[in-house]
Amino acid sequence: MKRTKIRKNLKSFFRPVSIVIVPHNSFSSMRFKFSVFTFLAIVLLWTGFTLWSGYVAGRFFDYYITKADNAYLKTRVRYMSLKVEEGLNYLALARKTDRQLRKMLGMSVKEDYRNAIGGADLLQIKTFKKALMEKARRENFSKVDQSIYKMLNESNKRISSFSEISWYITSKYHFSRAIPLSWPAKGRITSSFGYRLSPITFQREFHSGVDIASAPGTPIYATADGVVRHAGWVSGYGLMVLVDHGFGYSTLYAHNSENLVKEKDRVKRGQVIAKIGSTGTSTGPHIHYEVWQNGMPKNPVAYIRMNNKVCESISIFESIFSHKI
Repeated sequence: MKRTKIRKNLKSFFRPVSIVIVPHNSFSSMRFKFSVFTFLAIVLLWTGFTLWSGYVAGRFFDYYITKADNAYLKTRVRYMSLKVEEGLNYLALARKTDRQLRKMLGMSVKEDYRNAIGGADLLQIKTFKKALMEKARRENFSKVDQSIYKMLNESNKRISSFSEISWYITSKYHFSRAIPLSWPAKGRITSSFGYRLSPITFQREFHSGVDIASAPGTPIYATADGVVRHAGWVSGYGLMVLVDHGFGYSTLYAHNSENLVKEKDRVKRGQVIAKIGSTGTSTGPHIHYEVWQNGMPKNPVAYIRMNNKVCESISIFESIFSHKI
């Protein structure tokens, strides 16, 4: 029974079928006659061909997309390597400038700066670029990351060093402006620094400054930048001005006929702060001028004689700030 049914189905499977195409125009109809088996075989073959074509086309498309991506990636990596190389060259120049500035200013060149990470010697650049191009397809950016890290690290060091140099120059400038190097007034020295015979008591005493005789009303100049700490009458000194210059320096100008500044005023070297007189304990119009360093009186003439040598060594700091301060 079952065999009969199978034979019957097989015969039906190989029976011919007809497909008629009837056009809605003047063309004649078309008839295609083939068996069910042939029809199914054609359908299966067409389906297989369609799937295979899609697979091949997809691989072909992916290949060219991947190829285009790799070409773009290589271009980007090449561009990035050039930029990193350019950055490393600039940092090498900055490091060289850093060392030259430190030597010129008399600052120490630390071991850290001599062995600083970074730079762009030819061998490193060649190796770096070769590694980038060989590993571009795998997107291995380890060399790029290392170089960028070097750039950032070197940049931080240069910024820190330039900040230190800037602070050093600023400190040197203010220090140069705090040293009392100039004459406080025009005139002649009538009494020097050190032990002398007092013109008032005719006894041996220590004279903590110098006396410069001049006509009454002669201008008295601040010999360094600073802040006025006292401007008024002091027993023995008469009208006097005391200026604090910082860095342990201060100067005193006494026996004035008139003070032209008051306490807390900021004064500059060469600024007129008083006029010569004969107030207080005095035998005639003159200025009693004192220089103190770290709480000890110093010979003012020694600083005035230093003027030329010191000015030569600190002229660079003066010129840097001359247009700003």
